Amino acid sequence: MAVLVLGLIAGFVVGLSFVGDGRVALPDATGPAPVTSPVPPVAPGASSTGTDVPGAPPAVAARTVDGPIDSQVLARVRRDGILRVGVFGDSFGNGIWDALYRQLPRDDGFEVLKFAKEATGFTRYRVLDLEKRAREQLAAQPVDAVVISFGANDAQAVFADGHLHPLMSDGWKQVIGDRIDSYVQALRATGAVVYWVGLPVMRDPGLDADMQAMDAFYQQHMRQLGVPFLDSRPLTLDAEGKYNAYLPDLKTGKPMLMRTGDGLHMIGVGYQRLTSRVAADLRRYADRARRESGRPAPVPTPTAEAR
Repeated sequence: MAVLVLGLIAGFVVGLSFVGDGRVALPDATGPAPVTSPVPPVAPGASSTGTDVPGAPPAVAARTVDGPIDSQVLARVRRDGILRVGVFGDSFGNGIWDALYRQLPRDDGFEVLKFAKEATGFTRYRVLDLEKRAREQLAAQPVDAVVISFGANDAQAVFADGHLHPLMSDGWKQVIGDRIDSYVQALRATGAVVYWVGLPVMRDPGLDADMQAMDAFYQQHMRQLGVPFLDSRPLTLDAEGKYNAYLPDLKTGKPMLMRTGDGLHMIGVGYQRLTSRVAADLRRYADRARRESGRPAPVPTPTAEAR
């Protein structure tokens, strides 16, 4: 028994040293960009499968880009016509931020803010409490939309309340589920709509299996909270349904390098592959917010060459 306990502790310590990000699921990778599907709200405390979701906060209303726009958002847009998008996550979140920063430029009336931090996750609250950090960040800079992406940093045990809970155990699900639900609730405090971007297929089969199980758990919680979950996995599988660093470009169909050498992360064009539909949704949302607030998007200042 002592050997078993020591083994679990050693595995936990090793897990804490792992830095990377993760995994997830969509249609044919050669087809159109993944469709965001805002899921209908489910009664508080229940999942779409009819079973209770542990730790779900009470009365969290669904809020999507096609629903009513929060008055806080309209007030901010009314001031300057800018829609501010906050990106939260780990190193994979940093990649999502870079993609959206390019897809939603300032000249088009957007400000994409990076709140992501590498080597963070919901299993690492003893190092960094994500909810506390998010509340502090949003107090200093409120946002109108939020995009979240966390991943493989959480493919490990979690230590909480004096107990070590193995990955995907009931205790793990309870602790992480409570943290996720409270985190989304905190991010919605400024009136923002929220998206969760899933993670791509992993090169390592064992890690990929863990990521699939974990992402299914995340997706269940997002469904319960009425948060659109973007399943990225199909967009990162090749024609044979396998991991491949080279994937067909969605416009030309020609193979392009999409992944980094670690078998986890993606390069810039790969992240843009995953966020194209999010960007389109947020453009539509920004247009509505400007119409309802009576404030058009700011007009770009002409460059010397344009003049």
